[in-house]
Amino acid sequence: LYENAQVRRDHTATIISHGTGMKKMLLVNGMGITEITPVTKFMAHLPLVHLNHKPDSALVICFGMGTTFRSLMTWGLSAVRAVELVPSVKEAFEFYHSDAKNVLALPNGKVIIDDGRRFLQRTEERFDVITLDPPPPVEAAGSSLLYSREFLALVKTRLKKGGILQHWFPGGDERILVSIASEIKKAFPYVKMFRSIDDWGYHFLASEVPLANIESKEFISKLPEAAKVDLMEWAQGRSIEEYTSSMLSKGLDF
Repeated sequence: LYENAQVRRDHTATIISHGTGMKKMLLVNGMGITEITPVTKFMAHLPLVHLNHKPDSALVICFGMGTTFRSLMTWGLSAVRAVELVPSVKEAFEFYHSDAKNVLALPNGKVIIDDGRRFLQRTEERFDVITLDPPPPVEAAGSSLLYSREFLALVKTRLKKGGILQHWFPGGDERILVSIASEIKKAFPYVKMFRSIDDWGYHFLASEVPLANIESKEFISKLPEAAKVDLMEWAQGRSIEEYTSSMLSKGLDF
C-alpha cells in the first residue's frame, strides 16, 4: 500500500513512515501528521531571528519528523529540548533525516517522551523560544488543548524575558483560525502572523515585548552559517534573499 514503508508500534500509537525524498510522510494511527516541508524549518528560524537578544535555549513541543528540532540545533544553543508524546515518533527520526543519529548525539539537545502540557508544568527550565506544531486535525482533543487560553498561560511561565512563542495553525475552518488568533492576542500583547512559505497554514509569533519588522538582510545576518545551510536545504534553487523576502512579505501585525 505504501512505498518504502516502516511500521512502528508502542503503547500509545501505531506509526507509519513511508515515501522517498521530498515525498516522505508520517502517519499516526492512520492520520497523516506531517510531510517533508520547509514550513517546519521556519518554525525554528522565524522566531529565533525575531528575538531582540542572542538566543540560548529553545523548546519544540510535538517532535513530528524532527525537522524543527534539527533546525534549532543548527543555532549552537546551550540547550534545545523537544517533547513528544509517542515514543515511536522519535524512533522514526532517522527515516526522515540521514543525520539523525549525529543530531541526537550532540550534548546540547534532548528529546523527552512526555505530554507537552505535563512537561511545562513540571520543568523548571525557561526558554528563549517555544515552538509548537500541534498535529492535525486541530479539532481533536489532543491538539485543541494546545491552543487553549490555559495552555497559552502555561507557556508564558516557561518563556524567558523577551522570549517568543511560535504557534502553528495548519489550516481549516476560518472560524477556528479567528478563535485561535483571538486567544493568542489575549494572552500576549504583541503578535505577528505569517502565511507559510508553502502558502498553507499560519505561523503565529507572540511575545510580551514588541516584535520588530525584520527585513531580509537582517534576517540573513542573524542566521548562523549552519542555520543558513539548513534553511536553504529545501529551497529548490531560490536565493536566500528571495527565499527570506518571500517569507517576510507574508507577515502582518494584529
